[in-house]
Order: sequence, then C-alpha cells, then structure tokens
Amino acid sequence: MAISPMVSLASSMHAGPLTYALLLGSGISVSSGVPSGWAVTLSLIKRLARLHGEDVGTDPIEWYRGRVGGDPDYSEVLTELAPTPADRRNLLSQYFEPTDDEREQGLKLPTEAHHAIAKLVADGLVRVVVTTNFDRLLEVALSDAGVPASVVSSPGHAAGAMPIAHSRCTIIKVHGDYLSPELKNTVDELAGYDPSIDRLLDEVFDQYGLVVCGWSGRWDTALRHAILRSPNRRFATYWFHRGSLAPEAEEMLQHRDAISVPIQDADTAMSELRAKVKALSEVPDQRPLDTAVAVAQLKMYLPDPVHRIRLHELVIGEADAAIEQVNGLSMSEHLGFHEYAERMDVYEQAMFGLLKLLVTGAFFSDDEEHDRLWVRCIERLATRGLVSAGSGPSINMQQYPTLLALFALGIGSVAANRIDPIARALGEITMRKDRRPPRTVAVAVSTSEVLASQAVNRALYGTERRMTPVSDHLLDVIRPAIHDIVREADRQQELFDEVEYLMGIAFAAHFGDGTSPPTRAVWLYHMADSYAGTSVRHHGHVLVDAGVFEGPEHLTQTCDAYEEYQRRLYSSLRYGS
Repeated sequence: MAISPMVSLASSMHAGPLTYALLLGSGISVSSGVPSGWAVTLSLIKRLARLHGEDVGTDPIEWYRGRVGGDPDYSEVLTELAPTPADRRNLLSQYFEPTDDEREQGLKLPTEAHHAIAKLVADGLVRVVVTTNFDRLLEVALSDAGVPASVVSSPGHAAGAMPIAHSRCTIIKVHGDYLSPELKNTVDELAGYDPSIDRLLDEVFDQYGLVVCGWSGRWDTALRHAILRSPNRRFATYWFHRGSLAPEAEEMLQHRDAISVPIQDADTAMSELRAKVKALSEVPDQRPLDTAVAVAQLKMYLPDPVHRIRLHELVIGEADAAIEQVNGLSMSEHLGFHEYAERMDVYEQAMFGLLKLLVTGAFFSDDEEHDRLWVRCIERLATRGLVSAGSGPSINMQQYPTLLALFALGIGSVAANRIDPIARALGEITMRKDRRPPRTVAVAVSTSEVLASQAVNRALYGTERRMTPVSDHLLDVIRPAIHDIVREADRQQELFDEVEYLMGIAFAAHFGDGTSPPTRAVWLYHMADSYAGTSVRHHGHVLVDAGVFEGPEHLTQTCDAYEEYQRRLYSSLRYGS
C-alpha cells in the first residue's frame, strides 16, 4: 500500500524536529477575509481617484497609468495617501485589523491553518517560516500559543536579526509587513530582493526541507529564483496545492525533486499535518524495534547488580556494532562536499542506537560501576584501530562517533544533575597519536580536531557563512537521542549548551589560556540573558575529583579564561577582527 505524502511528511517532521521550514503564500490567509496585497493596492488606487474627484471605471490600473504615466507602485500610492507612519497605520488598519463586528464574525483573525502552524512551532517541530503575506495573523497565532517570534520584514531587520539557529521562531516576510513603506507588491518590485534578504533565503532553502502552502509561485520572481539557485537535496520538499500547478511551480518542483501534495484547502491541510505529527508523538515508541528493545533492557539491567554482566555485554556490544558499521570506510581519496555530508550521515546512522543507550544510561546511573561502564564504552570507540594515512578531513572524522558519544553521555549526565559519568570520561580517557605525548579525550576528540575543516563546514551548510556550523549540526543530530529523556526543544538546547561549555573548559584546561573551539556560547553571550555553565558551577568538585582539573583554583581560572576567550572569539567571527 502506497504511503500518502502527508503521512510521509508527518513522519519526517516527527523524526527530524526543526529540519523543515514553511513557505506560505496568500492562500494560507484566504479564509480569514484579509485581502491580498494586490487587492489592497487596487483599493488604494480607487481611494486616490475619489480624492481627485474621478472614477476609475472598471480598470483602476488603466486609470493610474493615465494619471501617472506608469504602472502602479504600492509605495508611491501609499505615500501620497498617507505620508507619515501614523497616517499609514490608520489607513491600512481597515484592511488588516478586525473591527468589533468582524471579530464577532471571525474575520481578519488567525485561521485554522495559522493556529496549526503555531502549534507546530510551539511543539518544537518548526522554527522558520518564509511568507509572502503582509498580514500579522501568524504572529497573533504564535502569541496565542505562547511563542515569541523574530520577524524579518526589511533589509534592516535581516542585517540585525538573531541567527536562525538561535531563535525560537523566525518569520521572514519577504514582501514586507503591511505597515512598512518598503512593501513589495508590483511585478517590478517582486523581481528582486535586497542582498541581505537573499542571503537569508539562501540559508533557509539550502539547510532546511521545505513545506510550501498557499503559494502559486507565479508572480514572485525573486523568491522563485532564490529556490532555483538552492542546491539543497538533504531534506525533502513538499508542495501543497489546490488544482493544477502553474508552470513556474512545476519548474521549482523538478529542481528540488519535490513531492506534490494535492489538498482541499490550507486550513484542512495544515490542521491534518499537525494532527498526524501529534499522533506520532503520542505513540509510546517510534524507534526501530532493536533500539527500543535495547533501551528497555538497559532500564531493566541498570538497577539490578545481578545483571551487571548482561548490562556490560549490551552496551559494549552496541559499541562494537557501531564500530563494525564504520570500519572499512576509505580514507585515501579526497571527498567532495556532498560526499563528506554522506560520510557524516553514515557515522550518525551507525551511532543512533548507542547514543540512545548513553543518554538513557547516564541519566539513570547512580553508582561508580555504571560510570566505569560508560567510560569503557567511549574509550572503546576512541582507541579503536584507526587509519592513519589518507585525506586529512576523512582521517580526522574517524573520531566523529566518539564526539557524538561524549555529547550523548554528557547530556544524560547533566539532565540527571549528576555529572559523574561525563566527568570520569573527560578525566580518565587519554589518547596517543603517532609518537606525540598523550592527550585527553577532550582535546583529541574536540570539534576543532574532528570536524573543523573547511570541507566539512561546506558539507554541512554549503557556502553560507555561519558562526557555529558544527555546533548547530551536532545539536540537530543529538536531539532524537535526547527525546525520550527530555522532550522540550528549548530544554534540549539548554542541555547541549551546558555540555558544550563543559567540553570547552576541559579542552581549555590543556592549554591554560582559554583557547577552545567556537561554541554556541559565542552567540549566547551576546544574544541571550544568561550563559551556560550552571552544571560546572554546581558540580565543579566532581570535575576536580575526576582529574579534569588540578584543583578548585585551576577550575576557576580555566572557566574565567575560557569565557574571556569566547568573548574575543565572538568579535573575531562577527567582525573579522
């Protein structure tokens, strides 16, 4: 039996939270009674004609051409009718803001589609929305759902906006907001965007899968070109449509190898999508059967000392299975960007089951015997037989499974408010390379050692310059492994930031001057009210006892140096200084 595209999309969104962006057109708002931007322009032309004591007849456009000598320009018409921002608000409110009577009739209010989208965002499944609409119905729906949104509706907004990866929700209004004089409406205005908007669209269309709803693709030339120049093939594109598709839409479908999804209307489609994803979330277990069984066995073995040997065999067996899957990968040839992305995916798929066990195991561990098991597991990954000659990025990437394992162990530890498992791993595991002195696992398996090459960064995000591409990718990869322990997307992010801080200071302890890889803290220092490190401040003695630091003073000095280094790193990455 063929799986419907809606089921396929719901499954993909559930399995990969935050990997899909929405592209919304006027069809999403049609049932609200809010007019399209073109309808507003025609109404404004009629108003202008009445003020001049003239009648536009049956063709407002021809009247405007005869009076002005060119096609109607929304900004010019609006400025002539309402020269100040206050005047524009008063004039345009009648089109976009409901009167008391309209409110009673349910007009100019968020539709079922808007509310369904807001719930997808609130559930931590969607963080990016691109829209051609001028109205603020989605913002209202998000507010009703308790979700703050960062709105980009002009080049100025794009230049100063919080990075998408660090925003709970970003709405990119490519044609502007209805109160903005920079609003785009005519064919000429829709032919091109400011470079800052184009860069933002390039980031979205390259890094995210896409769900298109309510947009024909016919008139918006610049938006169409943004999609066509995107090379993304990592995640699918689903195109919701009523009736037949326009030729312009067909071209974009072919370019992105998109999946066509016929729908009745936007309200029904978005509500159905949200319902299906919600249904998946409510099913007790959506993991592959073998992983589900392994996690269930782990929970059974952990509290009972009688099962100590079985617990060891389960965990080490899973580690050996992951190692077997990645052994034999060629290290000799130089890989292209897409091949590096595929190589990373091989490692991630091989580690999925073990990451689940490490997160769950660290979360439920309560004694030193358990901690020793997690250390042995990660040590087994870190010290397995590795190829020592070949392409540099491929050689370094061999430790990617170990890096993922450290993050999984760390997140489970921090979530349980007992950091002993990750502390022991960072304090006890050392590694040798060639004849060099031994290095701690925090240094040898750091992001700067394993994934810092330009080739890998290009594999992750193409040519888009990002502040912390590796951190952003690691967070997305690790989320499914955390989901059973922590379901809230914001909390998952906080845990990741805590572990990245912990890994960063363990790295910095080796060098003494705060030197450390770029982390999400580079942005969090400047874009948020607080900074990670709570676990370290509360459990620093555990890190000292585990040998990560020589004593409390060494820990304090390292933290201070690390945080100062991250501050300087922000300026270096942000301003190129």
